[in-house]
Amino acid sequence: MVNLLQLKTEELKALATYKEVREHKRKKFPRDFWADEKYQIAGVKVRCRIITRYCLENLAGLQVTDLSKYNLKQIKSILTRGKLFGMIQAVFNHDILEILKNAYPAAFKDRILKEWMWSKHGLWHDDNLIIEAVQDMVRQEGIRRIKDIPTLDWKKRLLDYGIYNVLAYFNWSIYALFNFVYPHKFHPTDFKYKIKWKASESLENAFYFMHKTFKKKHYTMDDILLLGTADFRRLGLAGMLMSLFDASTLKAKEYYLYKTLGSEDHQKEILNDISRLVRKKRDERIIGRLEKLAVGKFIYNLHTHSTEYSFIKRYAKHNNLTVDELISQYGYIYKSAAKDIQEINPNEIWELRKQKFTYIQIAEKLDSNPTTISQICKKHFGGDPLIPRPLEDYITVQELMNQYRVDHKTVMKLVHQKGFENHTTIRFRYLKKTEIEPALKKYIKKSKQHQFMVQRYAR
Repeated sequence: MVNLLQLKTEELKALATYKEVREHKRKKFPRDFWADEKYQIAGVKVRCRIITRYCLENLAGLQVTDLSKYNLKQIKSILTRGKLFGMIQAVFNHDILEILKNAYPAAFKDRILKEWMWSKHGLWHDDNLIIEAVQDMVRQEGIRRIKDIPTLDWKKRLLDYGIYNVLAYFNWSIYALFNFVYPHKFHPTDFKYKIKWKASESLENAFYFMHKTFKKKHYTMDDILLLGTADFRRLGLAGMLMSLFDASTLKAKEYYLYKTLGSEDHQKEILNDISRLVRKKRDERIIGRLEKLAVGKFIYNLHTHSTEYSFIKRYAKHNNLTVDELISQYGYIYKSAAKDIQEINPNEIWELRKQKFTYIQIAEKLDSNPTTISQICKKHFGGDPLIPRPLEDYITVQELMNQYRVDHKTVMKLVHQKGFENHTTIRFRYLKKTEIEPALKKYIKKSKQHQFMVQRYAR
């Protein structure tokens, strides 16, 4: 009850005016009585507060703790009978909740009144009203398919649409609300809130959530067995893993596959399957690498491919095998230069090279590889057998083109016309200096076309 002896002057004046209005049936509040507080943005509206409290406590005999027994319509009726309809309309625009919060700001910090403020004031007794309000909110959010509803944050949207208090009738559960509006369309795990891992049916929720996630990703059973902790985190299953399975992917897989927890036999089967799949994946990776390097059934020049060599060498060491033994397990033959050099006769290479066979062709004929052939040539012949000796007595076509400013066609025309020495190797063509250079100088001196072209392009 309001104690008049403890009130301030402004409050006493407001109550005096209120008394005059109540005692004279036709008398109204002064025209500008509510004007100041109508446009007051922040803080407590003092006149409204004291008059509201006096009406509820002194006239209606209510206490603060009695508020939760009434709904907003009933409280509005009490204030209207107390001749405060003008305040309700002018200052608070018929928002009864704001009137009460202004009158009892400290009391609304209490948990009971706070929950009552959001929920239990008679707005949602009609089931049809709940369904209509929620469906209208869903439509305004632009959702056309029911299965898309769990993808949004509905707690925030319920607040935005001013119907958050409806959750009080569903134990503050988003799932329960939408399950009421759209029966049997959702599962608790569809709405991603932590409470689902604390309920009595948490393990069933976990199974459903994993199954839905794996199905959405089109995972096979092998894919599921190979999932690690990082994969569970990436799929949004980290909270479930921590809460229900002690962060163990093995326990999660056991429950998903066998619906048991802690079964040694089942865990052993899973571990064996994982080991089998790991070996299978490893073999597929090795075969893939070897297929890129293979020429027929042979593997050449493995050292020149450092990444593949390190990969194969690492797996060979892990299995206590040599690189040669590991490669042979997958149906290929490893041809190393160190081994082939001891087995190939250099004279065979000399004869084949003189017949103008390339290093690759020679390697195919001798069942070796081009790198081995090149190393044998360097070791026994000082390089390509077709390179003339001594090399300083010969010159390449490109060097002639640069030095005498002639084209390739002109040089080769002179070689064929004069029958000069012509040594063709893998990379270059070598011509004897004492033959080609005098012929070129004579051609440059006599050819008017050559002289014209040099003058033309020298400008």
